[in-house]
Amino acid sequence: MNKLTSLSDQQLIEIWPKENDMVFAEIYNRYWDKLLAVAYNRLGDLFDAEECVQDVFCKFWGLRNKFELTSGNLNNYLSRSIRNQVFTVLYARNRQKQNDDKLPVVEDINIYTPEKHLIIQELNRQFDLAINALPTQCRIVFLLKREEGLSINEIAEKLDISANTVKSHLKKANRDIRNNTELLTIIVIYFTLLQNK
Repeated sequence: MNKLTSLSDQQLIEIWPKENDMVFAEIYNRYWDKLLAVAYNRLGDLFDAEECVQDVFCKFWGLRNKFELTSGNLNNYLSRSIRNQVFTVLYARNRQKQNDDKLPVVEDINIYTPEKHLIIQELNRQFDLAINALPTQCRIVFLLKREEGLSINEIAEKLDISANTVKSHLKKANRDIRNNTELLTIIVIYFTLLQNK
């Protein structure tokens, strides 16, 4: 068993400068699912949510030699970080939408073709199928997190299971969904690139 798993967040931060990779990996594993759930709940897009979490952890890694846990709570720090990153993405989306709204109608028709609409529908359908293919309790946990935005502890209490079991279900759900939709996502990107040539 990894000795770092038994350490508190504060203890991990204290030894971080000496054990960069191992400590970062522990914090990453400890908080990835929670940050992903927060980002996905606000953005409604798994790819954008994963990008947000990666950006937060990349910035966090950059602080490895000077980070101080002044608030005494790493959970609060990372929660604020993911919220700020989500707001950045939402702001960028809004700016993009405003720019898109200024385009002539003809441009909009060329950008959003019926073929692309069908592909997006199929991607959503595949995503729903991937969720429905999850084991029953795993699916329930994922939907409670996705649809209702419940915390891990709230889900654990609601389903009368341990928080670790909830985390395990979320890890499995995210892994299985990524695996089920990965090929289709590649096809969509490929088709979109062809259409834009």
